[in-house]
Amino acid sequence: MRCSGWSSLAISACSALVLAGPAAAHITVLPPFVTAGDTATLSMSGPNERDADMTGFAVTVASEFRIVDAVSDDNWRSSIRGQTATWNGGRLGSGSEATFTLELEGPAEPGPAALEAAQLYPGGEIVRWPVTLTVVPAAETPSQNLGWALVMGVVSLVVLTAIGVAILRRSRSLQEK
Repeated sequence: MRCSGWSSLAISACSALVLAGPAAAHITVLPPFVTAGDTATLSMSGPNERDADMTGFAVTVASEFRIVDAVSDDNWRSSIRGQTATWNGGRLGSGSEATFTLELEGPAEPGPAALEAAQLYPGGEIVRWPVTLTVVPAAETPSQNLGWALVMGVVSLVVLTAIGVAILRRSRSLQEK
């Protein structure tokens, strides 16, 4: 069964809301979706809830994704190794929040996707957070809509012709009276 783009989007968004765990709120991602087969820039942010300074941040994506770039600011150095982007070399104090930018290429198929974010601390401590991302259907190309446009054009002409004929018959019958 083939679903329209809008119904697939609605199903994916509802799935993401239902499947998101309560702990997933600690790391947020904006926008919370990627278009299937397209590249998107995501901003991932979260607070340092520990007493120690956070010294690194990592995001691991599912195998269907491809990390295009991990953007760093002045405080952090970014690197990409396989399905994981890592930022290190900076420090995030307790109670502070940081944002990390990730450029991803989405998979070809829409649906919910699970990523994993990790906050890295001195001494090897790692705090992991599940992050839910929704892969939305790609927009249909104009050639996919051409058939429907032709059908709707023909139907419109038939309806307009029928209305014109009805108006002509009505005006003739009124003239005869």
